[in-house]
Amino acid sequence: MKLSSKKKKVWKRAKHCHCNVQDCAQNHRLCALCCQTIIYTAYESNQPHSEYAWNIDHIKPKSRGGTNKLSNLQATHVRCNLAAADKLDD
Repeated sequence: MKLSSKKKKVWKRAKHCHCNVQDCAQNHRLCALCCQTIIYTAYESNQPHSEYAWNIDHIKPKSRGGTNKLSNLQATHVRCNLAAADKLDD
């Protein structure tokens, strides 16, 4: 799987999982919103329906003045990101 350098940087900034799976250190991180496991190879375009699928979320939404700077980006489950977006629409 080939991710852009920015996506890789966002991934590397995510909290580590520390589970007992052998490849955890390289392939697992925690969703910034729910703190549950996300898996590197389950990036949204590769496994969109996986429970471990993740994408990049803007901490401060662009619609509210947020930027695409690395400091404003976080790795989240696809489902968590969609739920957070739904709350903004309310």
